[in-house]
Amino acid sequence: MSIQLTFQKVLIATMSLELGGAETHIVELCLKLRRRGLEVVVVSAGGVLVQRLEEAGVRHLVAPLDSRSPSSMRKAYRELSRALDEERPDIVHAHARIPAFLLNSLCKRRRIPFVTTTHGSYSTSLSLRLLTRWGSKTLAVSNDIRDYLTENYKVAERDIFVTVNGIDTEAFCRDEAAGAMVRRELKLSPDDRVLLSVSRLDPDADGGVFRLLKEAPLLREAVAGLRIVIVGGGADFAAVEAEASRLNREAGEPYLLLTGPRSDIPRLLNACDVFYGVSRAALEAAACERPVVLGGTAGWLGLLSEETEAAAKENNLTCRGHAWPEEPCLAAVVAPLMTGDEVARLGVYGRALVLRDYSAERMAEDALRCYRAAQLADKRTHYDFLLAGYYGYDNAGDELLLTTIVENLLARCPGAALCVLNHSTEAASCRQEVALAQRFSPFQVLGALRRSRVLLFGGGSLLQDVTSVKSLTYYLGLLRLAKWCGCKTMLYGNGIGPLRSERSRRATAKVLKQVDAITLRDPDSLRLLTSLGLPEERMTLTADEVFTALRAPLPRVAALPEGRYLAVSLRGWQGNDPLFAEKMAAVLDDACRRHRLPVLLIPFQWQTDEGICREVAARMAEGATVFEGGSREVLSAVTNAAAVVGMRLHALIFASAVGVPSVGIVYDDKVSAFFEMLGSHRLVDCGQLDAMQLTRFLDEILSAEEPARATRAAADRLREAARRNAETACALLAPKGGN
Repeated sequence: MSIQLTFQKVLIATMSLELGGAETHIVELCLKLRRRGLEVVVVSAGGVLVQRLEEAGVRHLVAPLDSRSPSSMRKAYRELSRALDEERPDIVHAHARIPAFLLNSLCKRRRIPFVTTTHGSYSTSLSLRLLTRWGSKTLAVSNDIRDYLTENYKVAERDIFVTVNGIDTEAFCRDEAAGAMVRRELKLSPDDRVLLSVSRLDPDADGGVFRLLKEAPLLREAVAGLRIVIVGGGADFAAVEAEASRLNREAGEPYLLLTGPRSDIPRLLNACDVFYGVSRAALEAAACERPVVLGGTAGWLGLLSEETEAAAKENNLTCRGHAWPEEPCLAAVVAPLMTGDEVARLGVYGRALVLRDYSAERMAEDALRCYRAAQLADKRTHYDFLLAGYYGYDNAGDELLLTTIVENLLARCPGAALCVLNHSTEAASCRQEVALAQRFSPFQVLGALRRSRVLLFGGGSLLQDVTSVKSLTYYLGLLRLAKWCGCKTMLYGNGIGPLRSERSRRATAKVLKQVDAITLRDPDSLRLLTSLGLPEERMTLTADEVFTALRAPLPRVAALPEGRYLAVSLRGWQGNDPLFAEKMAAVLDDACRRHRLPVLLIPFQWQTDEGICREVAARMAEGATVFEGGSREVLSAVTNAAAVVGMRLHALIFASAVGVPSVGIVYDDKVSAFFEMLGSHRLVDCGQLDAMQLTRFLDEILSAEEPARATRAAADRLREAARRNAETACALLAPKGGN
């Protein structure tokens, strides 16, 4: 594999390492990266959490990154510059605005891959916008932060990796003995009912604490023996302390206790009965099997439970977008928890949630994926595979094909570096840690070819002259250019043709004789290339790569009809029967009436398929729905159907892969070639649409189980054949004479 993608050292910069959710996130990330064998260096203004890092072997360098004063920023800039020159990190990772602003230019000058993490939705004022920089890739701690970045800063969604506040579930776990020790230390009796809040006491973070103080008298009335413990420090500590003292005097007892900042949070959490707060602290409490009440500066969600889980996850448990009610609400939620028997169940639920969705391991894995993507985005990176195809045009079949090829290559060649020639460099259906180059940019294409080991023509019928001779010229030129750049080349599960002109046939034969490996998805393609003079022993008949991606229908999307339905994929085609729409509508009406099932017309490529689908639907007396959705929704619609009528090849492949029987409408030889591989005879021609034959075929597949059984058996056979595509591609990476 390419050694250019390995990274040994990461430099992480943040404002400070005092107690706080973002700061604890950074520490946990550093510890996990360190355990994975990376050298981690942290730069910050310092704080109480530095000791924990240094005890784990993570070095810490001091720089005044917690101030926006010009003098502090100049000094921090010099310290960061020195650190980069002395440490020579492979990746730089900034948290917060000041470190990101300073490191952005420093990393560009040194050509070091640079990533950032966004922990919250910051102000978008003009002055702060001028201070804001994002890395080539960015980590966001929730979906709503991702949306904030795309809406306010126009960061491409593909460049944002959504991660979590990972919790060390070994440190944060149920420990009744530790909790009992803390209760004794704080002079709390075993009978006291303890409500704990952990928060920075700064103006941007302590709104929930002041709401707690406001409702404290009502809470005390509702819960006998209540003790409220507030943990944290900051600029507002004195104000919080003064208000707590006033409330204690009014009550005649010290039921409100402030501890100041503490680092032994797991012990404190085990001392409480109920936790109140947000974000990371709430997850830590859940990991310790404590019921969690969500409320803070950004808003209120109430009890963390199965009912509020989805809303809580959307905003990283901060309650953003969920306003506090005007009337008091804490007592109504906390009191039943203190006196009821739901505590144990909620504790088990909370820990299971953290283990499933908020592990520190997942957080580290997200960061490593982001680092890898940042390295791939570097224009000096060398790739193992460069993928070329009809990618980035919102065609459901080609987008699934790309995703499948990428997953299969990485499964067989873990760590392989991949780049895709795509319509856009901002969006692609495949995973994020794959580089993109613009397919019609000569500079990007040439640069990618020079840095690639193998060019793969990733599936589809790329070499044909029916839709356009220009398309054939482009792809043949790409193969020639790859050879000139020293790349190996492969046709990866391709269909070939039709090639109508003799000139196209000669040009194709000449170029393909220089290709290093050829796997073909259908026997027609094999016969065509053999007729062009290519030796049959140099070619392997496999199957369409999509067969390896699908075994069962995708989960049903809400827009699908209930029960059984007939899915129909049509396309506007110059060779269609003049009465195509009229005949098709009549056949589908008949199927609706006699088989009592609705019809769903599915445009695979919206721009070219919508018109014919709507025309057929408008002509149907029984009515039909024209389905609208992205690639995943289209895939769900096809794979959950009772049967499929299809012109689009990938509609027929999707259906067959999950055992859905189909009738093919032939507009191109590739459709009949696919049905030959299936061993099916159910084909009608688009140019002379035989309505009676189509009706008979529909009756066959809708009235008996045998067509579905035969389809499943054929799919299993083709799935096994398709696996040879990735095997052949990865064999090209072996050095000459190697194993």
